[in-house]
Amino acid sequence: MQRILFVCTGNTCRSPMAAGLFAKILQEKGVTGVEITSAGLAAVDGAPASAEAIEAMRRAGVDLTGHRARRLTREMALAADLVLTMTRRQKEAVLALAPEAGEKIFTLTELAGRIAAGTAGGREGDPKTQGAEGMETTEENRQVQGDIPDPFGGDLETYIATARQIERWLLMIADGITGKNQQRLKIAVASDHAGYPLKEEIVRFLAERGFDYHDFGVYSPESVDYTDQAALVARKVAAGEYDRGILVCGTGIGVSIAANKIKGIRAALCHDVFSAQMARKHNDSNILTLGARVIGVGLALAIVENYLATEFEGGRHQRRVEKISQLEGEG
Repeated sequence: MQRILFVCTGNTCRSPMAAGLFAKILQEKGVTGVEITSAGLAAVDGAPASAEAIEAMRRAGVDLTGHRARRLTREMALAADLVLTMTRRQKEAVLALAPEAGEKIFTLTELAGRIAAGTAGGREGDPKTQGAEGMETTEENRQVQGDIPDPFGGDLETYIATARQIERWLLMIADGITGKNQQRLKIAVASDHAGYPLKEEIVRFLAERGFDYHDFGVYSPESVDYTDQAALVARKVAAGEYDRGILVCGTGIGVSIAANKIKGIRAALCHDVFSAQMARKHNDSNILTLGARVIGVGLALAIVENYLATEFEGGRHQRRVEKISQLEGEG
């Protein structure tokens, strides 16, 4: 799982717009395995997105009504694989907060330019870092192109213009990672004897789509205990060895109950596409369970496809997932 964190000042305008737009872009490109969040250097925790940002995003097909601001912490910056700020000053502030994360902190335009130039792994100041039009960026140009202006206090048209500017850079970044993230999403798969035939179809599907997966069995219809297979995959996912798991038994209920006994696991039994999408969007489910005796192969594969393609929305749902984790410590 690759974690991308967008940062601005208040986390009510630019960074939530960027996060929402990037999630939409990646979904449209079929890119999976990316967790997208946002935060603000001076955010008031729990503040909603501005009305203008909500409307600008509504017109772009992104829903920010559930967004709630978060103040950036050092832990957030260190946990992210990539931190993208809207301005150079914000980048400097994040660097001061988490200097150890220096090599993964960029301004939005900086990273887009490096991807366009094929030098995304380089450092600031590389002489051939390029801008959006593929032109060499001089220091003078960098002063003009480097920051995404804050639309706060402006009218709706100002917000829409800012959103379009952000989207232009995000499309360049998405082009640089398209085709890579699906392979980064590591999937653990297992079943009991009742789920074996459907598990074989799922494994075939994952192989054809190019996913990075491991089949933990069973490898025949010989009778086994579903609890053993569920625990095997759940422990692998909980340990971070795999990003998501897929478990199959006769009804999907047994493996779901067993997997959820492992700390850190949010196994979701899904027998329709909508439930699979919501399990990811709202619950950040990390294991999908299916009943081979309940649904057919075609529907099962559609559920798997949507489950793996859908990302966690965060926002108000993050608070609820954190409360689920807190329950694990109760007797």
